[in-house]
Amino acid sequence: MALTAAGVAYEDIRLNRDQWLELKPSVPFGALPVLTDGNRRIAQSNAILGYIGRGHGLHPTDSWQAAEHEALMQSVEDLRAKLPDGKGQTPDEKKAAREAFAAGWLNQWAATVSAQIAGLFLAGPALNVADIKLYVIMRSMLTGTFDHIPAAGFDAFPKLVALHAAVDAHPAIHGCFHKA
Repeated sequence: MALTAAGVAYEDIRLNRDQWLELKPSVPFGALPVLTDGNRRIAQSNAILGYIGRGHGLHPTDSWQAAEHEALMQSVEDLRAKLPDGKGQTPDEKKAAREAFAAGWLNQWAATVSAQIAGLFLAGPALNVADIKLYVIMRSMLTGTFDHIPAAGFDAFPKLVALHAAVDAHPAIHGCFHKA
């Protein structure tokens, strides 16, 4: 999405399980995603987003504001790490854990992020890579990807919901998910 928003041509390579197992030992950190630029490779979504953002005007040039956006992107990774996955739990235990997460940690995260939104997007009127990162996790939360995380829980955070809607409506992003 960041490359699309930047107007950069790219090849999106999707791997099946066998292809991934063959490639895994040769990629940084043995993880996806990986961005290849010429003969260089970089892994980790936040590093990739920062690289694309800095190179294409989708990341703040002010070092403090850039660090704030990078912290927000890392907070999305924290959210994913803290989200109860339900492994080793009964369905009722998973439901209870996710509901407690939504009412507690996730609610605090949403409040913290909302407080940092300066306009239509994080930094005001222009889309940047941190907006895209927030959009992806919010899209998962609002569309029910994670069961027992009620979308209505975000009603208390209209700035965050509005940011999600603004990114979704952005012409470059809208085309990624809403094919004609």
